[in-house]
Amino acid sequence: MTSAADAARDAVPVMIGYVTLGLAAGMLLVAAGLTWWWAPIWSLVIYSGTMQMLLVPLVAAGQPLAAIALSTGFVSGRHVFYGLGFPLHRVRSGLLARLYGVHAITDEVYALLSSKDRQTMSGRYVLVVEALCHSAWITGTTAGALAGTGLARLAGERIELLGFVLTSLFVVLAIENWRAHPDAAVLCAALVASAAGFGVGGSTALLVSLLVLAVGLVLLFVWRRSAEAQPGGAQPGGSQGDDGAHGPTDNGAYGEAPC
Repeated sequence: MTSAADAARDAVPVMIGYVTLGLAAGMLLVAAGLTWWWAPIWSLVIYSGTMQMLLVPLVAAGQPLAAIALSTGFVSGRHVFYGLGFPLHRVRSGLLARLYGVHAITDEVYALLSSKDRQTMSGRYVLVVEALCHSAWITGTTAGALAGTGLARLAGERIELLGFVLTSLFVVLAIENWRAHPDAAVLCAALVASAAGFGVGGSTALLVSLLVLAVGLVLLFVWRRSAEAQPGGAQPGGSQGDDGAHGPTDNGAYGEAPC
């Protein structure tokens, strides 16, 4: 794990996924009425798959900048902790390289680097993995936006039907999260948050949903911690005994799918 060839070999699976999802993100951008060249700019600067797709309807609807910023903090705030756990000490190529190393950390890249031995991982390996994955995302979104532009000329207003891409993404995330970590309490919190957003409606619907969900997850975390502290107490939402004493991290309380 020292050469660019090693990095390219390990990054291929992530790159394939990024190109595929990027195509959908680019088409969604054009379907919302935005110009195709926003795709490479956003992919270069934002580089957060879920938030980049969510940003499209927010911008298209003319949401206030403060609401977009707060939504970004809720959805992509985890990237801050990726930067803290990032093997930055392996990158010795200067300040700009280290800053890019933190910027280019995503869920998949972090998972890939975390599975490797940090003592044998070179700074070149880390940066090449990140650059290749980032390039794949930029390529995918740009190609999708260009394809969507051509499709828009043929389909006209029907291009808006591609808006189902974002809904489909979150449906798949929710299903996968439930299959991996079924948790009825988290699901109920998500449903309450969704109902609150629908009830408020308008430009603040998403923000209200995120706030309600955040409060719900914090209360759930405190409740389960207090139950764990009780001698012989059963874990809320789980089974009794050591095998059922799952904390919030294990049961998906911090997962993305409800968001």
